[in-house]
Amino acid sequence: MLKKINRLSKIKDFTQVKEKGLMYHSPFFSLLVLKSSDEEKRFGFVISKKISKRAVDRNKIKRFLSESVRSNLDKFNGIKAVFLVKRIILEKRFEEIDQEVVKIIKFIK
Repeated sequence: MLKKINRLSKIKDFTQVKEKGLMYHSPFFSLLVLKSSDEEKRFGFVISKKISKRAVDRNKIKRFLSESVRSNLDKFNGIKAVFLVKRIILEKRFEEIDQEVVKIIKFIK
């Protein structure tokens, strides 16, 4: 789980990233990124009920993405990001999701 200081929690923050951020696409998710001047690294996850009606599945995806971001946190700097998940991610294992997060990190830099 990400530490509280690394999570986007306020609607205001999500809206700011949505309005001013750039979108990067991946087969499993889209990533809205807003680069900031300070060194804070904050992330949010949006997994709608269209992805899965079951909260268990949505929480599992959130845990996978959160753990992947946490393990690669040192590769980010000065960023606010929101993951917008696609349905295909339900069929993927943690290792595949982690590889995709690493790939998109390299692309953002």
